Amino acid sequence: MLSSFLSLLFILNLGVHGQTYNIEEPDLQAEIERQAKDPQIGQELSENVRKSYMVDIYLPDVKEKSKRDMSFTYMVPEDLIIDGRAVAKKGQVINVLEKVKLTTKYLFLKDYQMPLFDRLTKKDRNIAAIVIQGDLLPIIEKYPNHRIYIGSRQLIEKFGITGVPAMVYQDGMSIIVEEIPYVTKH
Repeated sequence: MLSSFLSLLFILNLGVHGQTYNIEEPDLQAEIERQAKDPQIGQELSENVRKSYMVDIYLPDVKEKSKRDMSFTYMVPEDLIIDGRAVAKKGQVINVLEKVKLTTKYLFLKDYQMPLFDRLTKKDRNIAAIVIQGDLLPIIEKYPNHRIYIGSRQLIEKFGITGVPAMVYQDGMSIIVEEIPYVTKH
């Protein structure tokens, strides 16, 4: 019985002896590499990558210091159940900062205000820069060991930032937004 099964396998030749089959689909990686060698496509790709590092959200420079507290309270629209346990009931108002901690300080600024970021990170490494105006590529190259992010209107609106530089951090159950005047040469 075993010998008949083995002879059947030899007849079928399942590729054990090096028989290969051509792939009918085109090689996607080879096609991408071929197109990448085209100088026009390479230049286009390079320009698109470069543009993705540019940000231009206008906010005025801060003229006078201001500091305000924000609380992130939220009315639960329906029972919030996690792992079979009711964390919050429908209609209950909860402070999001009781559940989530903002462990990093965020400095919103323009590219030419980066010397302030550099000075602050020498005292406290737990600060990340959020650039709202300028070119991030040279900044990232100049500060490779720092956290630098591209800013968005959503973040600016969420924290109510009206000018830069502005520092955002958590203090207890509140978010503090501090707008600090800073004179730079640009």
